[in-house]
Amino acid sequence: METRDHSASPYVMGHSDRELQRLRRQAQLIDPITRQFLAQAGLAHGMRVLDIGTGAGDVAFLAADLIGPTGQVVGVDRSDAALATARTRAEAMSLTNVTFRQSELSEMTFDQLFDAAVGRYVLCFQPDPVSLLRGIAKLLRPGGFILFHEPDRSQCARFLRHPPMTDAAYG
Repeated sequence: METRDHSASPYVMGHSDRELQRLRRQAQLIDPITRQFLAQAGLAHGMRVLDIGTGAGDVAFLAADLIGPTGQVVGVDRSDAALATARTRAEAMSLTNVTFRQSELSEMTFDQLFDAAVGRYVLCFQPDPVSLLRGIAKLLRPGGFILFHEPDRSQCARFLRHPPMTDAAYG
């Protein structure tokens, strides 16, 4: 029987131009919610923030706006294609407080600690989210925090057993 290392499982949606465009459209819809979560969690001017699974950079850009020009955001993703898009977008926005780095999320190392680690729709794609969170916690200074904006799929099973009624159900 073949065993598989799940620590480097590919993002199931891929990183094609079409997928990166879909992620940008998705971000336009959910950025206000993520921004509110980041602000309420305590992202503030001057912080050093790690954006996990940054993709095309949307959460990194929200964080950069909240921490201001004296802060720093480092976005990490495994996809060179996604990071190239993120770097191009950051340059077009003249963001000098955002950098991007390619790495497997389970293998991240840094010379400096972070005040916060954030991410959106990342943990739901991880084969072992608990291990990832433990690794991220080691990258934070004392008092630092982790915030992930993730979908709550706990209600999905209920809808699979009892789908919502539609007009077609009424004949």
